[in-house]
Amino acid sequence: MRILHVIAQKPGHTGSGIFLINLLRIAAQRGHDQCLVAGISAGDGKCGQYMPANLHFIPVLFETKELPFPVPGMSDEMPYPSTRYRQMTDEMIRLWEKAFIKALEDAAAFQPDLIIVHHLWLLAALVRKLFHYRPVIGVCHGTELRQLASADKFSDQVLRGCRRLDRIAALSPFQNEQIENTYGIDGERIIVTGSGFDRNIFYPPENRETGGIIKALYAGKLSAAKGVPSLLRAVSQLPLTRNDFQLTLAGSGCGCDYDEIMALADACPFETIFTGNLPQAELGQLMRQCHLFIIPSFYEGLSLVTMEALASGLWVVASEVPGIREWVGSRMEELGIIEYVSLPRLRSADLPIEEELPAYEKRLAYGIFRKLERIKTFSDVPSAGWKEMARKYSWEAVFSTIENIYNDLPAYKSY
Repeated sequence: MRILHVIAQKPGHTGSGIFLINLLRIAAQRGHDQCLVAGISAGDGKCGQYMPANLHFIPVLFETKELPFPVPGMSDEMPYPSTRYRQMTDEMIRLWEKAFIKALEDAAAFQPDLIIVHHLWLLAALVRKLFHYRPVIGVCHGTELRQLASADKFSDQVLRGCRRLDRIAALSPFQNEQIENTYGIDGERIIVTGSGFDRNIFYPPENRETGGIIKALYAGKLSAAKGVPSLLRAVSQLPLTRNDFQLTLAGSGCGCDYDEIMALADACPFETIFTGNLPQAELGQLMRQCHLFIIPSFYEGLSLVTMEALASGLWVVASEVPGIREWVGSRMEELGIIEYVSLPRLRSADLPIEEELPAYEKRLAYGIFRKLERIKTFSDVPSAGWKEMARKYSWEAVFSTIENIYNDLPAYKSY
């Protein structure tokens, strides 16, 4: 099979980018010919570290004469300099569309049998329009649901185009329901693929050090929407000495959110380590060196990094975003591996009511403290945690589901 993958932003840097590169990896292992169209910055080179051999890569280059602005991101806070869709002018959209049309027309020469486009957003609508004669599967990552509200000037165009996609891949049953209700797409055309993790990268260590300093980890964008300022304020409340606890923040950010995070880290009574963005292999190694993973986000589609943390044998404290209990499953909670912290009330999809934050941060601090007390006695999580993740989630299974979607399509017709 010849597969064209399409994503509007940088591969490998966010949850959707990690999802993409793992599809590329598994498809290459199965012998499929592949082409990728992706938006990157002119200074990024060819992003070769993320790409399998023999991939035909057609980049759309931003921060150039033709596209004189950073890559637009599906989140308002990206781990690299980016443009917000809601702030794009008509001229910026015209240039954006012109550049992607050219790249997609070049990709048409690849003669794909199947097109997989990431995010149910502007590019998915454009792909459907240009490739009305080929089957197109759109993968929802959750962030587009927020963009429909924050950049609603594009809503009509997005909804019209995405309703004509042949099939939609949802990451969870909860997201399936959101897509059906928000996009008005028949539920029979939405397939839950789930997500996966690379077992060669994310697995428990043979043994974890007990005693001494407890190492906690957050991995993801360094932004307010991800709850990082609240995490630092919660950690600062812990009744521990500096020699008891260490926090590592793996990821990057920019702008006012990042400035606030750096100031809070400076004031934190515990050592706070910033690693920047890490390749998957380095993140897996770091997870095996830590004891506790904390994910304080106010919004998540499906947190791949939480799955990777659980697969690496970490105890987890997570904000109770909608759908998380459903995909993690009750077994993890019954074993005490994961503990949930109820969210503050939100003004919008990922913006908490300011007055609610102190109570949320107090709950978060208590959840972290409870896990730290448990780690002092049991540094290793029950092996059932790793086995449960390995049983339920793999990229091989995700890609097989997408292959089945393609194979089950009726004789091709465009919707």
